[in-house]
Amino acid sequence: MSSEKIDKKKKEVLFTLTDGTEIKGEVYLWLYSANRRGVQQIDELLNEGNPFIPVNTVDGLVLLNSTHIMLARANIEKNSRDFTIMGDKHRVSITTMLQKNLEANLYVSLPEGFRRVKDYLNQPIQFFTFFLPECILCVNRDSILSIRD
Repeated sequence: MSSEKIDKKKKEVLFTLTDGTEIKGEVYLWLYSANRRGVQQIDELLNEGNPFIPVNTVDGLVLLNSTHIMLARANIEKNSRDFTIMGDKHRVSITTMLQKNLEANLYVSLPEGFRRVKDYLNQPIQFFTFFLPECILCVNRDSILSIRD
């Protein structure tokens, strides 16, 4: 077994599970994203398709079943992304399976003619990314009851 250590960056995230439980802890992100320049983001981690996500909490390591993560909330770091160039901005209201209503911004960066909220939500990803002024929300597709544009 190799003794080499792979460097990763810690990121604090608040997870809400499908039963309403909240778990706060740190996840580990790659220093280089496979999809763009810079450190891997929380939405990229969640959309990797891993069945379990390791989260380091104050009580120790917890492996969260990704199908039961309703949403993940993480602070926006300065210089992490330039949201103004991410695409067309839409203000949406999200109703989750726990009847939780969230107001957030959505940026749709798709080819011309496909920049509607519907076009973004029909992408083949499990976690959709929404933005509040201070944080990123990654919401599980299966936890969304409706979205108003």
